[in-house]
Amino acid sequence: MRTLPHARHLWLWIVVLLAIAPPLHAAMMAGDTIPDPFSFTPKTGVSLNSLIISDPVTISGINAASTISISGGTYSINGAAFTTKSGKIYNANSVRVRVQSSTSNGVTTTATLTIGGVKGKFSVTTQNPADTTPDAFSFPAQTGVPLNSPMTSNPITVSGINAPSAISVSGGLYSINNGTFVATAGTVNNGDSVRVQVISSSSYSTASGVTLRIGGISGSFTVTTKADALSFLLPPASAGNPAFTSEHFSGSANCTMCHNGLTDQNGKDVSIETDWSSSMMANAARDPLWRAKVRSELNRTSGMANASMLEGVINDKCTRCHAPMANTEASKNSESKKIIDGGFLDAGHSRHDEALNGVSCTLCHQVQNSPKLGTLDGFTGKYEIGEGKLIYGPYDNLFPNPMVMNTGFTPTYSPHVKEAKLCGSCHNLKTPFVDEHGNVLSTTPESEFPEQMPYSEWERSTFAQPEGKTCQQCHMSRADGVAISNRPMWLQKRNGFAIHEFVGANKLMLDIFNKNKTQLGVLSNNFAETIAKTETMLQSAATIETINPGLSNSTLDFTLRINSQTGHKLPSAYPSRRVILHVTVKDATGNVVFESGKVNPDGSVAGVDADTNRASYEPHHDLITQANQVQVYEAIMGDNRGDVTYTLLRGMTYLKDNRILPQGFDKAGAPDDIKVVGAALTDGNFIGGSDDVRYQIAGLAGTNYQITAELLHQPLAYSFAQDLFTDTSAEVRDFQTLFQNSNAKTTPITTHTFSVSR
Repeated sequence: MRTLPHARHLWLWIVVLLAIAPPLHAAMMAGDTIPDPFSFTPKTGVSLNSLIISDPVTISGINAASTISISGGTYSINGAAFTTKSGKIYNANSVRVRVQSSTSNGVTTTATLTIGGVKGKFSVTTQNPADTTPDAFSFPAQTGVPLNSPMTSNPITVSGINAPSAISVSGGLYSINNGTFVATAGTVNNGDSVRVQVISSSSYSTASGVTLRIGGISGSFTVTTKADALSFLLPPASAGNPAFTSEHFSGSANCTMCHNGLTDQNGKDVSIETDWSSSMMANAARDPLWRAKVRSELNRTSGMANASMLEGVINDKCTRCHAPMANTEASKNSESKKIIDGGFLDAGHSRHDEALNGVSCTLCHQVQNSPKLGTLDGFTGKYEIGEGKLIYGPYDNLFPNPMVMNTGFTPTYSPHVKEAKLCGSCHNLKTPFVDEHGNVLSTTPESEFPEQMPYSEWERSTFAQPEGKTCQQCHMSRADGVAISNRPMWLQKRNGFAIHEFVGANKLMLDIFNKNKTQLGVLSNNFAETIAKTETMLQSAATIETINPGLSNSTLDFTLRINSQTGHKLPSAYPSRRVILHVTVKDATGNVVFESGKVNPDGSVAGVDADTNRASYEPHHDLITQANQVQVYEAIMGDNRGDVTYTLLRGMTYLKDNRILPQGFDKAGAPDDIKVVGAALTDGNFIGGSDDVRYQIAGLAGTNYQITAELLHQPLAYSFAQDLFTDTSAEVRDFQTLFQNSNAKTTPITTHTFSVSR
C-alpha cells in the first residue's frame, strides 16, 4: 500500500503533541488561586478608638482554596469570628475587615487584606475635632401681631456641628423638636429643629425680641405689634355712585325701592340688595387684593416685550368679571378698559360708577341664555348682554309694568338664571401666558392657563347629576313665602326664593372690608351677617374621620380621612388659596409631643417649604412621620421654565394640584384643565370625595395620647402674599397693611379629636 505524501507530516504533528501534552494537561488541572481584584469602601467621620467593620465583599475568580492574611487589622470569613491568623478562603466566600480607629481626630488607619497575592485595603478616618459652632441661623420677623400674645417663630434646623452644642435663650423660650418651650439652658444636636417664642408687647407698633444662642452663634426673633390706627399711602377710595344709569345698566341703588324690605314667611329679612351688598360680587372692584395684584402684574410686565399689548390683556381680562358693567360698556363703545392710573378706578372716569358697582343686578340678570353658556366660548367673562333690557328671572306669571315704567327694564322668565352654566361665565377663567421676555406662548383659548375652573370641577362631580346641586343652590340659600318685590302690595308670594347672599369662603376679605369701609369706599353695613354665613359654609365643606388608630412599640399610628362635602375642589378658584391639615398630639399631662401644620399669626405655617423658600413648595404627603411634613391642599403655578411663579401672566401649568376632589370626580379621566398634578396623582387613596393621610410618630414613651386634627382654610397663602409684597407700589403696600392687621387670615373648617391608648 502506497503512503500518501503528507502522512509523514501527520506523524510529526502527533509526536509534537505527545511531547507537549503533559505540561498542558498539568496547567489545565492546576487550581486558580488568584482572585479578581477587590476593595473595601473607606469610612470617614468614625468615632475615636472604636472597632470599625467594613462592608462585606464577595471573593470571585478562584476555583481552589486561596491563602488569606491581613496586616493592620482583623478579618472574618462568612460571619465567623474576626482573626489575625492566616488561613484559606474559597470562591464566593464573604469577607469583612475590622480596624481599630485612631485615638486622635482626623487620623486615617488602614488594614491590608491579601488573598492569593491580591491586596485590598480598608481605611477608616476618625471624625474631625468636635465642632460645636453651628452654621448661622435666623428667624423671620413677624409684623402686625396681636398685643400681649405668645408669638412662635418658624423653626430653624441646626447644621454644621458634629457634637452636642450648648443652647440658651434670652428674652423668651425655646423648643427643640417640637418639645415643651423652656427657658433653661441645654444642648442641641446637628439636625435638630428649634423654635423660639416671645410675648408680644402690650403697646401698639412696638417690637419685642428673643435671642437664641447655640455654640456661640446667635439668632434673634423679632415681633412687632399692629398699629393702633392704620396708616395708608393712598387716600380713601371712592365708593362710586350706585344710583347711576348707563346705556345698558342701572346701578344697584335703583333696585332697592322695590327689592329691599322683603321678608319670608317667618318674617326674616331677605332684602335682595342688602344681602348682595356685603358679598364679594358687590365689592369685586373694591377688593384691595385684586387692585394690588393688578398693579403688580402691570409692573412685572412693564419692561417686557409687547408691554403695551400685555397691559391691554391684563386690563380686559381683569375687568370682565371684577368690573363687568364698565367692561361691557367700554367694549360696546370701543373705549379703553384701563383700570388704574386714570382708568376705571379713578373717580373722574366716565365708567367709574359702573366699575365700582361690581357684579351687580342688571349685569347677572341680563346675561342671555346663549348656546355659548357653559362652554369654552362662554367662559372667561364672555357672557352676552343684549340690547333689549330684558331682566331674566326664575319666576313666570309676572307683573312687569312697575319695573318697565320705573326703570325701562322688562322682567322676563328664563330658567337659565338657576343653572350653573350662568356662573361658569366668570368662574371658569383661562388666561394667556408669557415667557420671561414677554413673548406670548399660549396660542389658542384651549391652550391658555386654567387660572380657576370651579364650573368644570363641578361638572365632574356628583353635584352635577340630576339629584345634585347647582352653584346657586349651594351659594344662595332658599326661603319660602317671599314676594319678590314690595310693589304692588298684592304681589303673590313665591317659594324657593334664592337669597342673594352669594356666600363663599373668603372670610379674610370680608373682614378687611368690614373694618376698613372708609378707606376702601365700602357702602354696606351687612358684613357681620355675611361673615357668619361664610363661617357656616366653611364648616359644611369637609369632615375628618379616624382610620385604624393604634399605639405599639413606642409608635403612634393613625390615618385621617378627609371627606369632601363640596361641589368642586377644596379650595377652589383663585390659586392663592390653600387648606392646611393641622395635627397636634398631646401626652397624658397635656404636653405637645408632636405638631404638624401649626399656623402662625402672620399666616405662615411651620414646616411648609414655600413659607421659608418661595422657590419651593410643600409636596403632597401620603405618610407623615416628621413635624416639618405638612399636608397642604393647594395649586402651585409653574412658568414655562418649570419654576414656581406667583405672577398670573407667567402661569403656564400647575406644578402641584392636590386640592381635595369633589365626590364623583375621576382623577384618571380628568381633562388637563382640572387634572390632579404631582404625587397626589399616584396616591391610591387620593380619590373623588376623600383623601387618607397616615401619621406614624415614633419615639413616644407614654401609654395615652390625645390627637386633635383640624382643617384650616386660608384665602391668601403666606408665600403668595410675601411674593406680592415684594412690590413697593402704594396699592400693594396698603393691602399689606390691611392683610397684616386682619385676624381672619385663617379660618377653621372642621375639627376632630380622638384618643389612642395601649
